Amino acid sequence: MPRKHFTHLLEPSAELLASYLHSVPGRYVHLDFDVRVGLGRDPGPDFDASMRQMAIHLSQRRIDCLAISANRIDVIEVTTQAGLTSLGQLMAYPELYRRTYAATLPCFPVLVTYDFAPDMADLYELYNIECYIMPRPEPSNS
Repeated sequence: MPRKHFTHLLEPSAELLASYLHSVPGRYVHLDFDVRVGLGRDPGPDFDASMRQMAIHLSQRRIDCLAISANRIDVIEVTTQAGLTSLGQLMAYPELYRRTYAATLPCFPVLVTYDFAPDMADLYELYNIECYIMPRPEPSNS
């Protein structure tokens, strides 16, 4: 998958997402990246309309990858080490996506990572979050 599709991710996360997507060929019929969800933060009427809209746009939450198959939407969070931040995002983003776009397919949280921070793996399982632990790339000898 060309890197241009997820330029919002830093290189290690972009490599991780590419690795996952290559490992599941044909699973998804549509992919979208950096998907804005939620209302964002309106700075208020003291700002002109264009500044207010820009502030709202910049403060909306963003889903790393939205992956749509025939019968479901996967809300994918990509992180090289899964901890509390990605857990919270994966608990909230599917609902924010449903609210923002009135999704008609069921939305599922999906984690793509290399590993977990201490004490975290069982929490993802507790909250029924699908987790894909990808192998780390071999270091290059250049």
